[in-house]
This record gives sequence, C-alpha cells and structure tokens, in this order.
Amino acid sequence: MLLLRRMGAYMIDIIGLFVLLAPLGQAVLWLVGTTPRSGPAMAQTILWNFSLPVWLYFIISDASAPGATIGKRLLGITVVRMDGTRLRWRQALLRTTVKLLPWELVHLAAFALSTDLTRFRPAQMVGVALANLLIIVYLLRAGYSRGQRSVHDDIAGTVVRSATHPGRWRR
Repeated sequence: MLLLRRMGAYMIDIIGLFVLLAPLGQAVLWLVGTTPRSGPAMAQTILWNFSLPVWLYFIISDASAPGATIGKRLLGITVVRMDGTRLRWRQALLRTTVKLLPWELVHLAAFALSTDLTRFRPAQMVGVALANLLIIVYLLRAGYSRGQRSVHDDIAGTVVRSATHPGRWRR
C-alpha cells in the first residue's frame, strides 16, 4: 500500500537524519562551549542544527533527478509534478514548507514561545495541539488519495507514486 510505504519512507528519513544530526549538533555545542539555557536559545539551536539541514535534505532530494529521498528510494516511491515530470525547486520548497509545518510549529510552541522550561503556557499548548491536528489532516488526506497525495502535495501540485510502476494519478 502506497500510504504505508510513504509513511515508512518518512520515518526512515527522519530517523536517519536524527542519527546523523544529533551527534553533529552535540559536537557543535561542545565546540562553541555553550549550552542553550532558555526556550528561545533552544529554538535557535534546533533551527541551525536540525531544521535547516532537514529542510535542505527534503528540498534537494525531492528536486533531484530521482525525485526521492533515501527513504523513498529504499521503498520504491518518488514524488513528481502532476504531469509526471521532475519537481522544480520552488515546488520542492513549497512542498517541504507545508510538509514540515507541524514539526516547526512544535519547535515554535515548545521552545521559542517558552519563558519557563518547567511548564507549558496556554499558547504553547495551542501550538502543539494545532500541530497534532495538522498531522491528522495530512494523514486523512493521504489516506483518502490512497497515499498518492497529502495536503503538501495538493498545495505544491505534486503526486507520490511507485517508482517501479508509475501508473496514472487518480483523483
């Protein structure tokens, strides 16, 4: 099922990125000789050490000739434009922006809006709840299309398909 392959590919990518980036982030903090001690400082550290590399990974991978991240390649799927051609850079950027919106919303709510790292304020809870709601909407949309499209695909004009059996996109 395409939806499960798509979810599996995302998990492979995120776990692989975390395994790679977590030690690098720790090394950077060690070299700089400082540890973030406030929510906004943590948000800034996450931005530079995780968010930016992850965004670049998805944008570059989706806009590449194979149109696939490592996870997508391993599970035999690819992302293309609606006409079946390779994504343009702006489409890859737009797709990644919408796809990672819930992830970034959690970073914003949990850390950037934090004034006290020992408890969540109501605005932070709303941000995390909104991120979770978006994830549910994304999954429902992907399920409705049998894994071919989610919200970020609708907005960017893309479709995910089997790399081995491209077939035709069905609404």
